Amino acid sequence: MLKISTRDEGGVLILDLNGQIDGGPESMKIQEIIKKEMGKGQKKFLLNLRDVKWLNSLGAGTLIASFTSAKREDAAMKLVSVSDRVGAVLKTCGLIPEVFETYENEAEAVTSF
Repeated sequence: MLKISTRDEGGVLILDLNGQIDGGPESMKIQEIIKKEMGKGQKKFLLNLRDVKWLNSLGAGTLIASFTSAKREDAAMKLVSVSDRVGAVLKTCGLIPEVFETYENEAEAVTSF
């Protein structure tokens, strides 16, 4: 189960994710939110993974799809507070640091845009 809440911080839309990203219907909402917000003109997205307990390869695929959607529209998507467990999956899939920019803290991530 994945819960998603959003908030704006200095023009950056932060998606606070809580639970597991497994590629299921709840995970797909990440991409839906990003697409909807890009339709409103939003170009800066930060996924806060601090409370993500688990991620599998299908979940990594969901993140890739979200990243690709953003990039296609000249938007940016970055990650913050990636746990060791989630980071290990993303590294194994070749996504960190090759695809995703990651940050330790939110303030640093927001100013990176």
